[in-house]
Amino acid sequence: MRRSKSIETLLPILYLKGISTGDFSEALAALLGKDAAGLSASAIGRLTDGWLDEHTAWQKRDLSATRYVYIWADGIHLQARLEDEKQCILVLIGATPEGRKELVGFTDRRP
Repeated sequence: MRRSKSIETLLPILYLKGISTGDFSEALAALLGKDAAGLSASAIGRLTDGWLDEHTAWQKRDLSATRYVYIWADGIHLQARLEDEKQCILVLIGATPEGRKELVGFTDRRP
């Protein structure tokens, strides 16, 4: 299966929007027509496993040489009805000396 950059961008968005792995083929067929062949539930499962591996590596990256002149911390309360109470995601954004903003980290767990 060959993937273009636009497909690589689209797949995580569909996943985050709540499309189940079994429905990816149908959703992609509606968007791409017959070019969506080969994106089975098992192929999507392998892709999501890869995303989880990338996320784990990103979480463990070494920031010891990175300098931030400012850090923003914000709690984002999700509107999704996951549980009785709203879930809060803690997000950290850092500003480099050059003025570039970077996502430093995020978590949905309490320490």
